[in-house]
Amino acid sequence: MPFQEETLENKTYIVTGGASGIGRATAVLLSARGANVVVADADVDAGTAAAESIGPHVAFVETALESVDSLTALVSRTVELFGSVDGLANVAAVHRGGSFLDTTVSDWDTVEQINHRAVFFLSQAVAKAIIEQGSQGAIVNVASGAAFRPVPDQSAYSGSKGGVVALTRSLAGELAPHGIRVNLVSPGHTATESVLETLTDEQLGAVADKLLWKRWLTPEEVAESIVFLLSDLSRGMTGATVMVNQGDLMPH
Repeated sequence: MPFQEETLENKTYIVTGGASGIGRATAVLLSARGANVVVADADVDAGTAAAESIGPHVAFVETALESVDSLTALVSRTVELFGSVDGLANVAAVHRGGSFLDTTVSDWDTVEQINHRAVFFLSQAVAKAIIEQGSQGAIVNVASGAAFRPVPDQSAYSGSKGGVVALTRSLAGELAPHGIRVNLVSPGHTATESVLETLTDEQLGAVADKLLWKRWLTPEEVAESIVFLLSDLSRGMTGATVMVNQGDLMPH
């Protein structure tokens, strides 16, 4: 088949964490390329505003990622709204920083439920819907550099993202017979709203000075890779890890 220009018309995608940051940038790009998009987020105000501002074929569905019932309801609502589901971007994540020795059961459970368990069971629900439709699809999970190297005071977060890396490879093998591709994007330092609200200009600059490009990535730069992996342009890829991190994990 010859190389074709990307089009996502008549395709429907779910984006978790779609109210802000990389998730919102992904929803914007999917919509701009003709797709129907469901913004899944726990923040009702931000999610509603995002869906309304992005485009007419974008809907917000309030979703509690720690609830498996909420995840299955999200997929059912997506099919109800747009008739089918073709793919999923598991972008949402939470951080609970702190020393490994001081990490509480509550902190661990929150991180694990949202960053890892939700990815498993939402991917399962989407895969079942795609199989029932008799179609093909794509799932893209979002990890972090913290899954590949030590990060101080992020043991719970690193563990959850490491789980997502392994899960991606397992799902790629299990879902291949059903025509569902599963790939991973691992972003580097990205200037999301939460980062810009948390760090001072001095702190942002200190991090940027250590990066190859001497600047933070934008959410849109990460979203481009996520949308590429959701689209048919990446139809030869599954089980792949795409590092969008300015070469940050290259050996020094």
